[in-house]
Amino acid sequence: MNSQFIHNLFDRAAERFPDRIAIVGAHRSITYLELQRETNRRANFLLANGARKGSVVAILAADTVEAITSIIATLKAGCAFVPLDADIPEKRLAAMLAQAHPDWYLVESRLWDRLRAVGGESGQHANVVCLDGATLEAEATGTLVQVTGLSEYGNTEQPPHVSEPDDMCYVYFTSGSTGRPKGIAGRLKGIDHFIRWETETLKLDETIRVSQLLPLSFDGSLRDIFVPLCVGGTVCVPESRETILNARALVNWLDAERINVVHCVPSLFRSLINAGIEPEQLAELRYILMAGEALLGADVGKWMEVFGERVQLINLYGTSETTMAKFIYFVKPSDASRRAIPIGKPMEGAKAVVVNEKGAPCPAGVAGEIYIRTPFRSLGYVNEAELTAEVFIPNPFNTDPLDIVYKTGDLGRVLDDGNYEYLGRRDQQVKIRGVRVELAEVEGVLRQHGGVKDVVMMEREDGSGYNYLCAYVVLDGEVEIMELRDHVALHLPDYMVPSAFIALDEFPRTLSGKIDRRALPAPGQSRLGLESEFIAPGTPVEEKVAEIWRGLLGIQQLGVQDNFFRLGGHSLLATQLLSRVRDAFQVEIPLRVLFESPTVAGLAQKITERQNEAGELKPLAAISRVVQDDLEQQLANLDGLSDEEVELLLQEMAIESEVSQ
Repeated sequence: MNSQFIHNLFDRAAERFPDRIAIVGAHRSITYLELQRETNRRANFLLANGARKGSVVAILAADTVEAITSIIATLKAGCAFVPLDADIPEKRLAAMLAQAHPDWYLVESRLWDRLRAVGGESGQHANVVCLDGATLEAEATGTLVQVTGLSEYGNTEQPPHVSEPDDMCYVYFTSGSTGRPKGIAGRLKGIDHFIRWETETLKLDETIRVSQLLPLSFDGSLRDIFVPLCVGGTVCVPESRETILNARALVNWLDAERINVVHCVPSLFRSLINAGIEPEQLAELRYILMAGEALLGADVGKWMEVFGERVQLINLYGTSETTMAKFIYFVKPSDASRRAIPIGKPMEGAKAVVVNEKGAPCPAGVAGEIYIRTPFRSLGYVNEAELTAEVFIPNPFNTDPLDIVYKTGDLGRVLDDGNYEYLGRRDQQVKIRGVRVELAEVEGVLRQHGGVKDVVMMEREDGSGYNYLCAYVVLDGEVEIMELRDHVALHLPDYMVPSAFIALDEFPRTLSGKIDRRALPAPGQSRLGLESEFIAPGTPVEEKVAEIWRGLLGIQQLGVQDNFFRLGGHSLLATQLLSRVRDAFQVEIPLRVLFESPTVAGLAQKITERQNEAGELKPLAAISRVVQDDLEQQLANLDGLSDEEVELLLQEMAIESEVSQ
């Protein structure tokens, strides 16, 4: 195994390109030389203050540059990083910290109170370092012990630690069926394997610009960070999460930043397609690599209609347990006719087999569970030896006890051409927006609510190809649906909060007494979860907004006070909503406005305000040709009006015409 790992490759790139920009954000950028010196300084500080090989370092930073710097520094010190998201609910964040039990915390001062609120017993003997040099007030109980001096520490020399291939280098969390998150411990050579594969296979060099779209609390973000930093390229960070969730804004940003490589989930790819993208856009884009969900042939077809083969689409498959991706498939135009795109074949350094219920290999075309065999797998689950042993098992097809395979829990089959096809989960684990969710974990949280007698969680698909969570509940008395949503949101991150709730008197059951999931009603069949008082749309704008919502949400009776997000709308679906609003009303509504005004009436009011603001500036080209011709004919015989006055009158009349349609 090569002794040069990802942080060593970064140092090599820094020595070759010291003045190149390593990371660029909306308000801040950093060169390779600056990043190298700062990562060395932080690594040396950790080592000088007692950190040792394998120490666990939790990172709580809202600033992406600070977080990436801390990740690289942790690797250089031989420690394991745990990237945390400050937006995660306190109880879940506390559970993650209790499991990871960090030895160190690297935190921004603005998030210090957040850390103190969740540190608890996990921080009793931890050292806390403020990344921006502010003085932090320690807890009177001494549960968190601060180590000062980072801002004054000046050793920027190369740290003395030498890494080994099997060193534990991170802990990432995924949803757990036990009702608490599972920490997955990664080994250094696992990250290194994928990063080298991508940079070498795609022949990436120092000119590459890669978008950083995934939250750093997900292991897929390692692709965004280390693919460019290992070759001298640039990590490009959007101004905010809103840019990522607003498809049109994201397309504009990708264009402006001249992005060459995008890593994303297929649902985000779908939102780009639905943003009304034009062939001349994304001129610098070369690759889109997707993972985390099934990639649909219909989406590939829409993309190919615009771009053809100019941008190479790549479908990846893998699990956090086997470290990012282990299957690769280069998408072809002919794949547009498929229902779902194959996940391809195992990349070099990985093998796979499809196994039936009896533990025997399945012949081509027969579905079974996918087993992955690779030396680049993770080290298993943190403090969960039994759970690790359940899924990391000795290879059943030989007698070597050290030859380990991972049981993915995913169903698949081998196609005639040798490519693998993903067919879904064999258990209750699903993927929502590319993130693994154990349905049992969400069910467990709902059962903690005193008003819930029973609950069944299901994954549903809307008419646009997006998957979402639906909770079927049997209630004990009068319970507001929003009360249940708030209860889940208090314990779980937003992607695990059900988008729809259906209250039933009892669950349908099969003859054997099991819950008949196929008989559960589809969401949108009633006004359950909507405002109790139905108020019909009263203006043409409200009528049009309600019509757009009905098409997206599949709910026929919508009142002006109904809330988009309470009806099952989510951020990615919101981008489609705003795209249709733009087409219908010729106004641009930012995503944040929808969050601020999520009702039919509220959005209609914002649309009207935007139209009034933009009315005198609205170009004549935005007026339909038919309407324009008609208006010009009516004005043809009017004398005494200047060209400017005619233009203004045309615009005012056109706005009235469009609103009334």
